[in-house]
Amino acid sequence: MMSMETPQRSLDSRNSFDSTSSSSKRRKKDKDSIKGNKVSTSSDPFLDMVGRLCGDLNKASQYFGKMAEVMKREAKVQEKTTQNDPIQMPQEKSVTELTRLGFTGSELLKATSVFVKMPNQMTMLFALPKTLRREFIQNMLADDAHGKK
Repeated sequence: MMSMETPQRSLDSRNSFDSTSSSSKRRKKDKDSIKGNKVSTSSDPFLDMVGRLCGDLNKASQYFGKMAEVMKREAKVQEKTTQNDPIQMPQEKSVTELTRLGFTGSELLKATSVFVKMPNQMTMLFALPKTLRREFIQNMLADDAHGKK
């Protein structure tokens, strides 16, 4: 912030005039001292600001590093949970197979709801030859729709 005050004359006979910038720096330091603010450590406020910015960036970098560590740990925990779930792999495999067979989104959702109720249907799906799998799913969906009526 620039001061609108006029430059002050020095009483020192060796240097009769102070430059505006150095006198305004002195006034700013005096005002900061009166307010109780920390006086800058160097004569250049821009350098002080850059130093504080560098410190803030270092802190932010440390926090992001900690967040990344937590996210990695969470991913490992989720991976272990998925590996320990015996139903997870066949479910993912069956969804991939239904997509490959060309079922629509609504048919896919209906089939997965049947798989949740009767997990043995997933096992049967993969026991059948690939040529019969689409027909098996269509019959399974028709039976499920018929059973709901």
